[in-house]
Amino acid sequence: MLHFDFYKANNETTQLLVMLHGFISDSSTYNEHIKRLSQHVNILTIDLPGHGEDISNINDVWDFPYIVHQLDQVLEQFRTYDVFLLGYSMGGRVALYYALYGNEALAGLLLESTSAGIQDEANKVERVRVDEARAKVLDIAGLEIFVNDWEKLPLFRSQYDLDAEVRKAICANRMNQNPHRLAKALRDYGTGNMPNLWPLISSIGVRTLILVGERDEKFVDIGQRLERDISDSQKVQISNVGHTIHVEDVTEFDTILLGFLKEEQND
Repeated sequence: MLHFDFYKANNETTQLLVMLHGFISDSSTYNEHIKRLSQHVNILTIDLPGHGEDISNINDVWDFPYIVHQLDQVLEQFRTYDVFLLGYSMGGRVALYYALYGNEALAGLLLESTSAGIQDEANKVERVRVDEARAKVLDIAGLEIFVNDWEKLPLFRSQYDLDAEVRKAICANRMNQNPHRLAKALRDYGTGNMPNLWPLISSIGVRTLILVGERDEKFVDIGQRLERDISDSQKVQISNVGHTIHVEDVTEFDTILLGFLKEEQND
């Protein structure tokens, strides 16, 4: 079973916000949010396979059906709650897949800077190659070289504007991961090996919040497509931030989440 931490709300509510992190991170990425959010909603943070305190068997194939089964085992313990599933980037791809194939009913879906997969087969094959190359760097060269290259990706350019201490904490979290388990995560459920969900997401009936950062142009475009294809959805674009909205503007991120949850509570 996946490692998780439960934080009970300070008020009486049946809402449960389940938070899934991105690649080369873990559930501690949400530590800055828990104190404020748990004033209003119960919180469950989960370490996905290969990250944080996860102990998934390295001999298993950590594909999307595997992860859904593991999430089912966790969420079935919280059936008395109204579950809102939030995922950032890689975690968002898992959340989308769970919304389609998971056993436990969702009260809401929240997607931060994420995609429904790669449609073009040639691009998909190329991304598998990229994921494998990155996995080899992790296996052979280790974390320091990989993290140094990872932090230079255009996707994370907006993080250069963060406070030095915040950047230091992000780097420390990345360096705290296990390189070989990260490599397996890339190979088993990286973007290249994610099924193309674009033809399926129109069947998602749960209300969906799509969050994108203004400076993350690629995912602004993807967010528009998600909003178009998921019928009961709304896209919110946050100003002056990039891919990691929950890190770059903690207060605005929490405010938007709580607004969405409050609306659902009042319906």
